[in-house]
Amino acid sequence: MNLKELRDQIKQSLDREKVAAMLEALGYEVDRNYKFKIRDERTPSASIARDGYIKDFGSGWGGDIVALIHEHRGEPLPEATKWVASCLGIRIDDE
Repeated sequence: MNLKELRDQIKQSLDREKVAAMLEALGYEVDRNYKFKIRDERTPSASIARDGYIKDFGSGWGGDIVALIHEHRGEPLPEATKWVASCLGIRIDDE
């Protein structure tokens, strides 16, 4: 399975509860309304939609959990993708 196919499978598997659990595993504090701080700020400005999409209303950034790990935490895209797939129980066949 190539990276694009894996990303597509991840997107189909995401929901807000799964994304919240992964964010908490990464050290973010997600509140009961699915809001969290994506950077150093007083009030959480990022939220998780029902489909797992993340939107930061403070900066205008939006994306999925893979994009957040890649862009905001500096992880290479393949590693971020594989980590999320692993959290979701998606089998990764190394080619």
